[in-house]
Amino acid sequence: MSEIKYVQPSRCKNHQGDMRRVGFELEFAGLSLHQTAQIVAKSLQGKVEFKTEAECTVHTDLGEFQLELDWQFGKRIAKERAQARKEEGEEEDDQWMRWLTKVAQEIVPLEVVCPPIPMDQLQQLDAMVEAMRRSGAVGTRDAPHYAFGVHINPEIPNQEPETLAAYLQAYGLAQDWLIDIHNVDLVRRLTPYIDKYPSSYLRQVMDYSDAVSLEQLIDDYLAHNPTRNRALDMLPLFKFMNEQKIVEALPDPRIKARPTFHYRLPNCEIEKTGWHLNQSWNIWCLVEYLADSEETRSGLIDQWQEFQAGIPLGTPPWHQDLDRLYTGLL
Repeated sequence: MSEIKYVQPSRCKNHQGDMRRVGFELEFAGLSLHQTAQIVAKSLQGKVEFKTEAECTVHTDLGEFQLELDWQFGKRIAKERAQARKEEGEEEDDQWMRWLTKVAQEIVPLEVVCPPIPMDQLQQLDAMVEAMRRSGAVGTRDAPHYAFGVHINPEIPNQEPETLAAYLQAYGLAQDWLIDIHNVDLVRRLTPYIDKYPSSYLRQVMDYSDAVSLEQLIDDYLAHNPTRNRALDMLPLFKFMNEQKIVEALPDPRIKARPTFHYRLPNCEIEKTGWHLNQSWNIWCLVEYLADSEETRSGLIDQWQEFQAGIPLGTPPWHQDLDRLYTGLL
C-alpha cells in the first residue's frame, strides 16, 4: 500500500500549546450496526458496548467511537424499547428492532462518529476505514438516493475573533473551488445540508478587519445563516463561545456546543479502493493554509472583490491560485 499522507497545517497547536485534535464523522451503508461495531473494535483493539439496536459505543485507546443509525425516530423508539425490556427483565435481542433497523439502513446511513484525535495521529484511522471497505461498506455514489458525507471537526487554534474571521474569509474564498475539488455528488448538492454561504454574507466577511469582535461575527452569521444547513456550519463553535445568544436565536438541541469548525462538504467514497480520510482532510487544509497566510489571503480577497464588482461569470480567476497552493501542500 502506498503511503497515505495527512497534510499537517502550519498552525497545528492550540492556544494551550497542545496538538490540535480532529474529529471525523463517516456516513455509509452496506453494513449493519453489529458488523460495524465488531470491525471498529477489531481494527482498534476496542470493546463494544451496545446501548440499543440503533446505537453503540466502541471504547478504544483513542477514545470512544459512537456508532448509530442516523435516524432520530428509530433511535428514540430503540431507547424506549430497550428501557421497557430492561424493566421487564427481558435479556434476549429485540428482534423487532433488528428488523426495523435493517429496513431503515436501506434509506438512512449508518454513522461512525470518531473521537477527537491529534492531527499528527490521524493515520490510526486508516486500518478501520480499510476494514470497513473490505467488509462491504458503500458510500455516496453507490445508489442515487445516498447523500452520504464525511464531516470534519477540526479544533480551533484559538478563540480570538480575528482568527475565526480569517477562517471564514479563507473558506469563503474557496467555497466554490472546494465543491469542484471534492467533486461533490449531485444528489448531495441538491440537498439543503451543505448549502453555500450567500454572497451577501461573504461581502461582509471579506471586509472584516483585525478589530472585528466576536459579537459581530456571531450576529452577522445568524443574520445570514440562521440554519445548521451550511457546508461549514459555525453554530456549534459559536454556541461553545456564547451559548445564550445561539440558544435564544436557534433553540435547536441538535446544535452541540464544541470548540471546532464543522465542515461537512466531502463525499464518503469508502467503497473506492485506495480512498481514505486523508483525501478529505488534505483538501480542508487549503482552508487552514489561507487562514494562516494573511498576505496570500489578502491578495485573493482583492481578486474576489474585483470579481464581485463586475459580472461574476465563468471560473473565478483566483481558483488557479488555489489549485497551485493545494498542489504545494501535497
